[in-house]
Amino acid sequence: MTVVTSKISPVVIGQGRNKETIYTATRTTKMADGTYSVEMLQYSDAKGAGGKVIAERESVNNWDFKDGVSGKIKQNEGRLNAASKNQMESMRGDFVTKSQETEEYNRAQGQPNKATTDENQDSQPLVTRDIPTSDKTRNSFGNYIYPLDLGKTKQDVIKFSMLEYVPQDFNQDNQFGFSNDARQGKRNPIGTVILPIPGGIQDNNSVNWAGQNMNALQAGLAQVALKTIEDGVEGAKASATDITNAIKANAGEGKTAVAQMFAGAATGTGTQLLTRTTGAVINPNLELLFSGPSLRTFSFSFKMNAREKAESEEIVRIIRFFKQGSAAQRSTSNLFLKSPHTFGIQYMHRGSENENPFMNKIKECALQSVGVNYTPENNYATFEDGAMVSYQITLNFSELEPVFNSDYPQDNDASIGF
Repeated sequence: MTVVTSKISPVVIGQGRNKETIYTATRTTKMADGTYSVEMLQYSDAKGAGGKVIAERESVNNWDFKDGVSGKIKQNEGRLNAASKNQMESMRGDFVTKSQETEEYNRAQGQPNKATTDENQDSQPLVTRDIPTSDKTRNSFGNYIYPLDLGKTKQDVIKFSMLEYVPQDFNQDNQFGFSNDARQGKRNPIGTVILPIPGGIQDNNSVNWAGQNMNALQAGLAQVALKTIEDGVEGAKASATDITNAIKANAGEGKTAVAQMFAGAATGTGTQLLTRTTGAVINPNLELLFSGPSLRTFSFSFKMNAREKAESEEIVRIIRFFKQGSAAQRSTSNLFLKSPHTFGIQYMHRGSENENPFMNKIKECALQSVGVNYTPENNYATFEDGAMVSYQITLNFSELEPVFNSDYPQDNDASIGF
């Protein structure tokens, strides 16, 4: 009998404001007769605390949920089933060593019609988006605070929560583009750091606008093309008639413009022929047009002076937290590099234990650089054990996605929002 439990995966359930991230894994048991028992486990957090069996696979896409499982979880059986299939795919190599075993494993995975391979082929799928990280990758950090007695005060603080990076997937709800559902809802951090809020806090929201040209000829051709796409040949004819009428209404200038543009194109002199012979240019209809959003960046600098050995050790752990958490991750085969962990940043108002509504909110961020000054006093000084007396760290973050109009809360403008 072989028993293997997959790695824990985040699964987003619910819709809108009821979205929630839960953590599941699949435990697969190969029985003596070659069949499989498949169980779904739910955990309290990404670290694997409080694991319990919530369902057993009943058939291809159906699960027998245990008593006490919430209705919300049962309503999202489809998403949980899809996650379980991916988890079982990552364990395939632990159970399938020859083609004769593939069919039974596919059935246990909920994919009985999946194509099998012959004995001379690798039983692993050709393509998978589930790329496991190296066993040496650290996915669990502690909860650190500086100064050590900061928790005893009512001082507002800044909180950094490390999160496992979650990639986007294609939209499945009759929408185009990508879905970031997996990043929404409550996600349990894999480590936190709490520090005093430094000076110089600021943000800068910006979007990109650029000047664009479209002269009359280009506009006319665009109109014909658009009408042809929308209304077919009849639309093209109507557009051509409109353009002809416009030229007739401005016979002198219209003929000059058309003649000069064709002459310039034929001779390779472009629009300079018109300028040389008339001293004029075709009106470019220059307009400032929106070209896209921008990603915000945030920079923080903290100077930390140790007052005792325990505080010195805490500072070292904090520096290690940011350095190791922002480092790229290797796959098990060393063929791929995976995204580092990401970070949530919150300004916490200690009077209410909630985010300060009078400060800006920050979306999930990537930590792009960590700078450490080991002698911020311009003097090399250590304690007896070699630990530095003072450190200064500079952290540069960038949000993973832009801020959109719809991201702001509907709270009667009681908070700054993003």
